[in-house]
Amino acid sequence: MLINVLDKDLKVVAFIDNEVPKLPNYYEDEFNEYLDLGTCSFDFTVKKLNEKGEVNDYVIYLNDKTCFSFIRNGKEYAVFPAGSSGFYENDFEIRYQCLSLDRELSLEYVGKLDNTTSHNLEWYINNSGVISNSQIEIGVNEVTNQTRVLNYDGEDTKLNRLLSLISNFDAEFEFVTKLSSSGAVDKIILNIVRERDEEGNFGIGLNRSDVSLTYGKDVYGIERTYDFDFFNYSVITGKDGLSWFSNSFKYYNSEGVLEFYKPANSHGAMAPLSAEKYPAHLKNNASDKYIRKDFKTEYTTVNQMWGYAVQQFKAHAYPKVSYTIKTSSKLIIETFENSTPLNIGDTVTIQDDNFISEYGSYGLILSARVVQIKSSESNPEKNEIIFNNFKELRGEISDDLLQKMNDLISEITPYRLEINTTNGVQFKNGTGSTTLSAHIYKGSATTETTADSYEWSKDGTVVANAQTITVDASGVVDKAVYSFKATIAGKVVASQSVTITNVDDGTSPINLVIDSSNGYQFKNNIINTTFTAILYQNNKEIDSDGTKFAYIWSKTNSDGTVDTAWNLAHQTSQKSIKITNSDIWQRATFDCTAEPLN
Repeated sequence: MLINVLDKDLKVVAFIDNEVPKLPNYYEDEFNEYLDLGTCSFDFTVKKLNEKGEVNDYVIYLNDKTCFSFIRNGKEYAVFPAGSSGFYENDFEIRYQCLSLDRELSLEYVGKLDNTTSHNLEWYINNSGVISNSQIEIGVNEVTNQTRVLNYDGEDTKLNRLLSLISNFDAEFEFVTKLSSSGAVDKIILNIVRERDEEGNFGIGLNRSDVSLTYGKDVYGIERTYDFDFFNYSVITGKDGLSWFSNSFKYYNSEGVLEFYKPANSHGAMAPLSAEKYPAHLKNNASDKYIRKDFKTEYTTVNQMWGYAVQQFKAHAYPKVSYTIKTSSKLIIETFENSTPLNIGDTVTIQDDNFISEYGSYGLILSARVVQIKSSESNPEKNEIIFNNFKELRGEISDDLLQKMNDLISEITPYRLEINTTNGVQFKNGTGSTTLSAHIYKGSATTETTADSYEWSKDGTVVANAQTITVDASGVVDKAVYSFKATIAGKVVASQSVTITNVDDGTSPINLVIDSSNGYQFKNNIINTTFTAILYQNNKEIDSDGTKFAYIWSKTNSDGTVDTAWNLAHQTSQKSIKITNSDIWQRATFDCTAEPLN
């Protein structure tokens, strides 16, 4: 990325770029976009010294007065050193911490505003002096026809006043930088849009119906926390003690269920659905199930008081649920159905089957909004998308979205393997033959999946590229391990092995069977079972106490590679071993070899 170095007058004086020879490089970079502030931050470091240990010539342009501009992902930005460590240097390097905010916005204060008349947002911005004497101008304004009566009793920074004004008009905003052809700052545009509604309309960003993130692919962890600071009963008092005692009000939710109401001849409004879910007392027969919190307001009508009650109940009648989403570092560059990567303000759907939903069903489906994007060119592992504005969704989703989710889940569902034989896996006196055939099934499906290719190996050496092979007893001395790999779209999706034995007359063969205390297939990464190696001879179990044979376990990963670390950790003889989710990622094959101790 080419970074324009600007002087205090925002004119280009030098350049920084990691790809252009002889230009200074930057590292330890971190770029953040923030929805709530409509702005971004950019931190980076530049070396001061050259290979000879001398100060580079370009350092003369890198000082506490320097600003920067650049184009990133098609957007233009101008950033300025800000905060307690906005500019730092030592003998070897210079470190900048920058914000894309006019310094006047964050540092300069505006005074109180006395007003008794209803005005639109632009009037308040102009009369508060929030963007006066700056390069900022208003661009899009979707709330131009709305008016409010607003007053401010004290001082505040211009930025905080702007945030308050826009919030009071139920709006969102963004700053858009426009650069000249030379890279200098031309102007900064303030776009104001209506805030995102519950249906996903309006607001910064898009409602990305094309994006469905799934645990195990784009998301590798969800954390859910409940904050039980709530109330469901409230007495509201208006200006000069105005009472609503004789009035009645009702509020129905989107499903037509009475959620809040205030009966006539009562002082209190209540949220009955909340009280049923979270009663105040542990006793079932308690007469008072409600948790009370009262408010004194300056409202002059009972309708205003009821509107305030509904607002408070919507915000506080239920425990607050917060989520932390851990995303893949590659998510910020991933495209969806040939569309664009996620941008700030976008709303997406996230699914994780490891939770019970609020509605009592298996699987959690969330609507979430991108509120911060963190990225680094020098260290992409730091890339992260931060979500907020979570809303839990019911399972009734559109057929096309359901298909997308099912496709994503199918991608991470492991294959189940079977090896069939026509004549068993044991020969006697070096005579006979058997045919081995490989079969794979997706998850619990009963219909076989046909792989693009199959590969059979004998004791690690490839012997055939076919689904079935015939093994002749004459080619087996004592025993041989035959294994197959199945490949789909160039990826090994399944591998399994079988041991063929050849026994002499007078010796009854010993068969080894691996028993699992909790089956062989697991769901939702909940894996807890015990494998036990059982030996049979003449149809009877032998060595039940595990004292006559040594049992050595081995593991093969889902891609067919040997898990050397696991095998070394389990090289001590064990007749039974415990297997948990720490031993398996998606799928693994376990084998056991029994050798006589005498």
